[in-house]
Amino acid sequence: MSHATILAVFAHPDDEAFGTGGTLARYAAEGCDVYLVTATRGEAGQSVRPDLAIPASLPAVREQELRCACAAYGIHPPIFLDYLDGHLTIVPQGQAVGKLVRIVRRLRPQVLITFGPDGIYGHYDHLAVHRWATAAFDLAADPDCFPDRDACQPHQISKLYYRVLTEEMLASRAQAGQRPAVVMDGVPFPFVGYPQSAITTVLDVTPYLEAKRRGILCHATQVSPDSRYAQPLEAMAGDPWFCQETYILARSTLPHVEGIETDLLAGLR
Repeated sequence: MSHATILAVFAHPDDEAFGTGGTLARYAAEGCDVYLVTATRGEAGQSVRPDLAIPASLPAVREQELRCACAAYGIHPPIFLDYLDGHLTIVPQGQAVGKLVRIVRRLRPQVLITFGPDGIYGHYDHLAVHRWATAAFDLAADPDCFPDRDACQPHQISKLYYRVLTEEMLASRAQAGQRPAVVMDGVPFPFVGYPQSAITTVLDVTPYLEAKRRGILCHATQVSPDSRYAQPLEAMAGDPWFCQETYILARSTLPHVEGIETDLLAGLR
């Protein structure tokens, strides 16, 4: 099923980069149609490069950074839901789900990727997108939900994946002297790690590390020039934080298969 369609749904520019950039690049290289929906333009964040953007220009700059990243992965240009960064929990929730349902029905993906229920580190925007995407997985197949004025064409997505981190990844990060948390407004919000027993799917994205790194570096207002991602690629080879992307298969219309998946299209090819 090389012409399968994969849809990833996240909250901000760069949410896709560190944990799914290799996945997006892999399936694009395999001939799949890969799309990325992003709810905001990340305008509430801080810039590590004031020379590249002032607050007034940050939304436009981050949109272009995400377009650069999508080109690096080889996927379609991003689709924006046009919500304000930091406001996703207070927008009309049903309307947001309806937007996603209509995108799903138009693109008709076999696989949907989004945040898990922890939002990686509990960011409220991430939690909102998790709920929207999970609801859209169910409601896109229901002809009575969000019917359009034109003929409604329901679509059943085959597999829903949550992007998650493992406890081992966080331990490795801590041992390397890197804080296993994201600092927001001076407060560290710790990453949430899952035990290996909870992980259903592990992708080795080593062949796609250069595309992943180029995508990360496109987010120049969020990645310091002296970041580890600006180092020679060999310096990160073998680092599970960078080379492995881990998921939990949350919903599936396919028969259950024992063991760890190494392919999001397992059972569909």
